[in-house]
Amino acid sequence: DFRDNNLKGSIPSEIGKLSNLSSFIISYNEITGTIPTEFTDLSKLQLMHLHGNRLRGTVPPLPLKVQSTSSLIADCGSPSDFDTPLHCPSCTMCCNSRQECDVATAKNRFANWAFFLMGLVVVFLFLTAIASWYCKEGFRQYLSVRGCEHDAIGKTSVYSFFLSNSLTAWALATAVVVAQVICFYSYISGASLVFDADKDWVYSFVCPRDEAECRNVSDVGVQGWVFFSIFIAAHLMSDMVNGIKLVWNAPRHCLIQNSLQSFFGGVCLFSIAALALYSRSEER
Repeated sequence: DFRDNNLKGSIPSEIGKLSNLSSFIISYNEITGTIPTEFTDLSKLQLMHLHGNRLRGTVPPLPLKVQSTSSLIADCGSPSDFDTPLHCPSCTMCCNSRQECDVATAKNRFANWAFFLMGLVVVFLFLTAIASWYCKEGFRQYLSVRGCEHDAIGKTSVYSFFLSNSLTAWALATAVVVAQVICFYSYISGASLVFDADKDWVYSFVCPRDEAECRNVSDVGVQGWVFFSIFIAAHLMSDMVNGIKLVWNAPRHCLIQNSLQSFFGGVCLFSIAALALYSRSEER
C-alpha cells in the first residue's frame, strides 16, 4: 500500500512479474506515464487503486477478481487533468480531477435495459392474452374492462384511435407512439454516463485517502425512493392496469379485427406507461 506518499515517476513494468501480488494501491501520488501491459499477468490481483495520479493511456485488461465496486479505481472520469481521461474499460469505479467518483458499471447501459424491458413487456402481454383465451368465462369477465373500452383507454387519449376502424386514426396513433418511444429513448440515453466525455454528471461517491472502500455520499435515500415510487405509481399505475385489462379483454371479441384493436391499444398503453416509469426511475 503506497497511497498518499508523494511518489513520483512511472510504474515499473517489473511489478507485472510479481505473480502472487493481490493488491496494488498507489492512489494520491504524483505518478505519471502509462500502466504497463505486464500487469495482465497478475492472476491473483484483487485490488488496484490508481486514482489521484497523472496516468495516461489505457488500463490493460486485467484478470482482476472483483470483490466490490472499489476493486479497480482509476482516473477515468471527467473533467480530467488531460484532454483525454485515462481509458479503463474494466474499472469498477471512475474518479475525476475533483476527486469525485462513481460506479463505472451501473451508469452506462440504461438504453440497453430499456430494450430488454420492452421485450419483457411484450412477452408478458402476449402471455396475458393467451391466458385470457384459455381462461374460464367467469374469471375472464371478473378481470375484463367494465363498460366502454374507450373509457378504459381514455376518450381524449390518442391511444383510443387504435380502437377505431379508420386507417387515418391508426396512422396518427402509431406516429404518436413512435414519437414517444424516440423521445423516451433520447431521454434514457441522456441519462447514461459516458465517463470520458460527460462533464455535467453529479458523481455519487468519494474515495478517501485513508480508506480502501469508497463511500456513497448521494443525498437520495430510501425515504426519497419510497415517496418517489408512490408519486409515480399514482400517476402511471392506472394506465398500466387498464392496458392489461384491454389485452385481457381482447379474446372475448367475436371479430378478429376488434380483438386486434383491443390488444394493440392495451399493448401501447401499458408499454408507454412502463417506459415512462423506467425513464423516471433512471432520473432518480
